[in-house]
Amino acid sequence: MRDAGKPIVPPPHVPLDNGDQPFFANIVEEFARADWTPHQLEMAAMLARSMHDFAVESMMMRDEGGVVAGDKGMVPNPRKAIVQMHSNNIVSFRRSLAMHATAKGKVDDIAKRTVMAHEIQAQSPFNDELLARA
Repeated sequence: MRDAGKPIVPPPHVPLDNGDQPFFANIVEEFARADWTPHQLEMAAMLARSMHDFAVESMMMRDEGGVVAGDKGMVPNPRKAIVQMHSNNIVSFRRSLAMHATAKGKVDDIAKRTVMAHEIQAQSPFNDELLARA
């Protein structure tokens, strides 16, 4: 309960851009605040970066098309390799954080744990903005 109200922020040595922040916020909601370790937050920040980079690169590839003009005529877009690299990174980071179904357990159990954790977080005395934060 003590850590239920603590804010989750990315580690200062893994800086995030403004575009990375929404991804980080969604990632840290996957688990209860009290469950995050410093190393997991590092991994979560790197996952957020990869997810943002994937979104940017895939939109650029969508605009350019899957096939582009090259020196030898039409060729597959080289950006596809970059998009695939980010996709692979995302899967690896998610596995490392155990953010896949088999690592989490049965779906019903996961849902119950998540609801309980969010209820505890909502009941935290630190959510009322009356106490100063560090």
